[in-house]
Amino acid sequence: MRLLGRIGGILGTVGQGLSRIGSRLHLPRVGSPRSRFSVAGIVLCGAVVLLAVGLFGIFKAQLANDDSVATGDLRAIIAPSVQEEAIPAATVTPLPKVAAPTRMVIEKMGVDAPIITLGLDANRLPEVPNGPDVVAWYDFSAKPGQGSNAVFSGHVDWTVNGQPVTAIFWGLGELEEGDVVKLLLEDGSELQYRVTDNVTIKYDDPDAVNVMDKTPTDVITLVSCGGTWVPDRSAPLGGNYTHRVVVRAERVGGVPER
Repeated sequence: MRLLGRIGGILGTVGQGLSRIGSRLHLPRVGSPRSRFSVAGIVLCGAVVLLAVGLFGIFKAQLANDDSVATGDLRAIIAPSVQEEAIPAATVTPLPKVAAPTRMVIEKMGVDAPIITLGLDANRLPEVPNGPDVVAWYDFSAKPGQGSNAVFSGHVDWTVNGQPVTAIFWGLGELEEGDVVKLLLEDGSELQYRVTDNVTIKYDDPDAVNVMDKTPTDVITLVSCGGTWVPDRSAPLGGNYTHRVVVRAERVGGVPER
């Protein structure tokens, strides 16, 4: 993540500074005022390093998406098992004329965010949201409630005034089976979805694009970045993440009002 990369950079800078201090330091004899001052300086520098290391550990512990290896089974999403427990037919009846989604609520993540509509860019690639606090629904996918796959995306972090901040899908990797995602539609109605799968896949996984395919049942797919931020000046956003977090949820309730 960019946060961890910048913290790591700070640690590197502090370490280099301490190395220079150590190479130039000539300690006076023990007991002199200068000796006490030098020792205090060394202790202070050591405390700074320990504090920085502690902060690094805290950020890493909180970063649910910072996985160095893929997790979960992508096949569970792109090829749903026929052995999954059936949902009552009344709750999954397709609604072809359903209104567009306007807001997403995920209580476990503390998410209550507006939804914007995006599509494909000039290179036929999915566009990305232009801010940290919005969720994108892709108009090349189904609308929620239409009986197929509605695809959403959001950022995991962002930069505001040069400072890194968490974004709307920061905790996406923490969602577990059974967690609920609510979608509010522009006509005031609500649909509810239950998480069935949460996987982390490599950015260049050839099957990654298949998570956006149409499905025979009413589901939503949430996609965000995960893994490690790798700077790349040639990339449109200045770099890329090593992994993607993909959450699949099935519709379990809510019928738009007529």
